Order: sequence, then C-alpha cells, then structure tokens
Amino acid sequence: MKHVVVIGGGHAGIEAAYIAARMGMDTTLLTMNLDQIGQMSCNPSIGGVGKGHMVRELDALGGAMGRLIDATGIHFRILNESRGVAVRGPRAQADKVKYRIAARHLLEHTPNLRLRQGMAAALLWREGTQGLRGVELLDGSVLPCEAVVVTSGTFLNGCILIGEKRLEAGRAGEPASTHLAEQLRSLGLRHRRLKTGTSPRLAKASIDFSRLEVQPGDDPPRPFSFFSPGIPQPQVPCHIVHTTRDTEAIVRENLPKSSLYGGHIEGVGPRYCPSIEDKFVKFPDKGHHQIFVEPESLETEEIYLAGLSTSMPPDVQVRMVRSLPGFEAAEILRPGYAIEYDSFDPLQLRQDLSVASLEGVWFAGQINGTTGYEEAAGQGLLAGINAVRGLRGQEPIVLGREQAYLGVMVDDLVTKGTDEPYRMLTARAEHRLGLACDLADGRLLAVAREVGALDPAELAQVEAKVARRERLKVQCEAAWVTQTSPFGAIAAGAGLRLEAGLSLSDLFRRQQIGPAEADACLGLLEGWDDAQAGWTPATERDLLLFDLRYAPYREREARLLEGQRAWDHVRIPSDLRVEHLHGISKEVLEKLALHRPETLGQASRIPGITPAAVTILHLLIHRARGASSM
Repeated sequence: MKHVVVIGGGHAGIEAAYIAARMGMDTTLLTMNLDQIGQMSCNPSIGGVGKGHMVRELDALGGAMGRLIDATGIHFRILNESRGVAVRGPRAQADKVKYRIAARHLLEHTPNLRLRQGMAAALLWREGTQGLRGVELLDGSVLPCEAVVVTSGTFLNGCILIGEKRLEAGRAGEPASTHLAEQLRSLGLRHRRLKTGTSPRLAKASIDFSRLEVQPGDDPPRPFSFFSPGIPQPQVPCHIVHTTRDTEAIVRENLPKSSLYGGHIEGVGPRYCPSIEDKFVKFPDKGHHQIFVEPESLETEEIYLAGLSTSMPPDVQVRMVRSLPGFEAAEILRPGYAIEYDSFDPLQLRQDLSVASLEGVWFAGQINGTTGYEEAAGQGLLAGINAVRGLRGQEPIVLGREQAYLGVMVDDLVTKGTDEPYRMLTARAEHRLGLACDLADGRLLAVAREVGALDPAELAQVEAKVARRERLKVQCEAAWVTQTSPFGAIAAGAGLRLEAGLSLSDLFRRQQIGPAEADACLGLLEGWDDAQAGWTPATERDLLLFDLRYAPYREREARLLEGQRAWDHVRIPSDLRVEHLHGISKEVLEKLALHRPETLGQASRIPGITPAAVTILHLLIHRARGASSM
C-alpha cells in the first residue's frame, strides 16, 4: 500500500494529513511535539478579509480549519459587512488551548491517519532525487513513503531574535530543524531568509480594561464551516487601544536595540503585518496605531496585543506596553520576538505545489514564502490532495484564479514568486465578484466531488442547498409584480411607482428594495421558510440580491475569461529549450527560464511578459509540435 508522510504539525500539516486520510490514503503526520499540533504561535485568530474566504474554500473541499475554529472560537465577527457580499470576511478569535486540543483530537480520530513524534532529518530516494522511498528521522529510523508533504513552518534553520539576543529555535521553546534545511539547500533549491514576528503576551489582571474601547463580537456568532451545527463556546469581547506619543518616543529612542534596526536580521519581513518599529519608521505622519487586545484562551489569563509585534529587548517592551492607556501597570508574561527562517523560491514548484526537481515531494506553507495560518492551511490542503492524486496516477487539482482565492494564491506563488512573506488580500483576486466566501460550497461543488473527501451526508447537504438556490431563482423569475399584487404593495411601501408589471427578479434589482422589503417578498414564495440544513434565510437573501444585481458585471467578466482560458489549455512542453527560441526578447527568455510556466496562461501572468511574446511563443510551440509529428 502506498503511503504519504506529512512533515510538520502546524496548520499546513494538519490540512495536508487530514485531507489525504479523508481521501482514503494511508497517511502519517510527523511532528517534533505531538502536544503542539495546531499551536497558534502568533495571533490566536482565524480568518479576516481574503483569509476568511480561503478558510471557507478549504472547508468546502473537506478541510479542517473551519470546523476547528467553530468548535473553539470565543469571538466571531464578519469584517467588511457593510461593503458588500464579495469582500465580506469572517474572522474569529480562537481559544488557542482548546484549538490545539481539538486539532489533535480530530487527527487522532481520523481513519487512515497516524501521528508520529520525531524530527525529520533527510528525504531518501532510490537514485539521485528519483523514486522517493522515505523520510529519515534524527534518531536514525525511517518512515517509508512514496510521497511527502513538507510543511516546516518557521523551523528550517529557524532563529529567534530579541534585541541583540539570537537563539536557534523554530519558535519559542522548540528547536530549529537544521538537518532537513541543509539537505534541501544542498540539493540546489533556491532559498532565501524571511522574517516574521510576534507580540508580547500580558497578564490579564494587570490591565485596566475600563479605559479601553470594547469591541463586541457578532450576536449571534456565525460559523465558518458550512457543516458546523453551531458555536459551542462562551463568547467574550475584545478591546482596542491606541499607541501614544510616549510609545513612539520609546520606540524611536531604542531603535538601535531592535533586532530589526540594529542590523541583526537578514530576512525580509511581511509588508502587511509590520512590526511596531516599522510602523513608526515607515509611517511617520500617522499619529497613533491601533492595537487589538485579544484573550488567548478561556483557560488562561494571557492577553495578546495584536499589532504590537516587536523584536525590542524585554525591558524596552515593558516600557512600550506601559505607555498605552490602561496598561500603566501591565506585566509581560512572554515577550514578543522576531523569527528568521529558510524559505524556498516557489517558482521551483509546479502548479500542484510539487517540487519540480524532487520526485514525490510537495511543499506547503511558510516554506513557500507565505505568512499566516490560513495561507498555510490552504496550501497544505491542495498539496495533500495532489500528493494523493499523484500516487494514484490522477491529474492534479489546480484551481483557477476565477474559481477560488486558493487558486489566486497558488498561481501568484508559482507564476510570480514572492520576495517577501505573501499574504492574501481581496485586491489580489481580479475576479472577486464571483468569489464570495458564502458561496464557496456551491462554487467548488464539482471539485469537492472529484476530490472525494466530503462524506455522503455533507455532499448531499451542499447539493440540496445549490438545488434550492436554483429553484429560488426560477421562482423569482416566474413571480409577477403589479401594482395590485402583494409584491406591488411592498414595492409601493419602498417608494417605487410601477408603471408596468415586472418579474420579482427585476424588482430585486432595484436599489430601493432593501433587506426588509426583500424578506417580505420572499415570505410570499412557497417553501421559502422550510427548514433545511445549512440554509440561513438572511444569508440566502443577501446572496440572492447580490447574484441578481451583479449579474451583468459577472457576465462581462465571464466573456473576458473565455478568451483567457484558451491560453490556460495550451501546455508548454517540459522539454522546450526556451534559451534557443528565436524572435523573443532576451528579457522574456530570462523570465521564462526562471519561472518555467507550464501553460501559456501561466506565462501570460508573469510580470514583464507581453501579450505579443505569448503569441510568438504559441506559434513556436505549434511549429515545434508540427515538426516533431513529421
């Protein structure tokens, strides 16, 4: 029987192992410490704008993260709710202690999946880097396998920095992985150092919460997963505080002591999650910066300061924290720190996240240059799916940019690469009108069937919801609105004068029809109030209005996509020697050699490659195929 080994028990590793096992593959998750599976090393939260979309997508395909946060979340909010369905992003604060326990429990009770504690030292092949045969552990034992998914997080040559102090570690209290890092480097893979960081954790009793701005969660809280029965944990508020002039003065005065500005850090940090030092240096005109005060767990008294990531010495961190209103007597339980680690150029990956030069190897998570739990989880899910499909001789699952944020992320990584920690943003998705997170289950239904990880009841639930949505659209097209009809009375109440009859769909396209009027109209339709698993009337009403009102824009986008898809179906032969092509500029040839795109569509998305160059490349491929067939 063939076997998959997943290296790493973080969010990428959880998803890779869980999905592989749910697909029926014999799977082992190897991690340094079984008690740290699912550990939230940084902010104890899941989701957000863009990130929440990906969690919904991986849930629709059979992933774990949505279920885990629903089981352990203590503060749920929908971000961007006033800005429209397409860019809404669910976010939840986790009870990080319960999240870790729930993650391990889920994996331990998943058929086909075994957990193993140990440190990976090397990957083993039969000849060169062909014919993967196993993973060698630091103790000399070997885990036989035909496929491996490496989800090493920040552990590869990891180094923690606090002020001038430098400590080899994958994260606080855990050793770095140096043997596997050196092997991957020795195999000629292009690598770079990246950096991320964490904020200090404080004692709850030392904070005066009466001086902070309360940030309540949604009531009722709305689950992440399409399959969760509800939210079982008690809900608690978060709080907001802002930095002061004293905070800025302390930071600027001590910049030379920071690991980042003292010259101790080599790696590049995340642009969209800067340290507090970076915030004051790079945004000097901003008077203050917002800090989120978030409980880490109902089981502990630790508080996390999201937005105060720092690598200052501990004594400076104390002064910084105590400069915040309400924190004058604050006690730091764990200081913040920066961490540097090895990542490998994602341009060396195929679109299925396999490493082009290493047979049987897939990379997922921070090893590919990303930052964030959700980005890691999404890659882990796709890498796990494709490792299984690779062993079964099946075509990989490659999501298009118009299908999912997961597809946008992977295409960005393997086509454009990244020179800084990559974070998902809604702005990266040019087709985001069609990527509303609440529609992810229906949008990815065909892919979910092909993956085969959802159980029959889950699949039936999604199919029933999609069918009901289609019936609702038909009802709205058939329902006729006149001045004398019940619908007409509702329209008149909204200030609409109907000169002629129109369908209910057309009525819903009028901006004067708000949620209350739409609910009243829908209440007149047969079956609208019938209970069904996964069917929430308020959400379905919003999705219906969104679908009807943005249909013309999506249709225009679909016409543009048709032209682009033609290029995505033209494969570039793997043995094509791009350096020998004539009629293409030297710059384009260099980019093709570096990025090694698999299709013309992928080539067209590489920065600097013009449509004219793609057309010439298409002609040259066509000519080469014609010559080889003679």
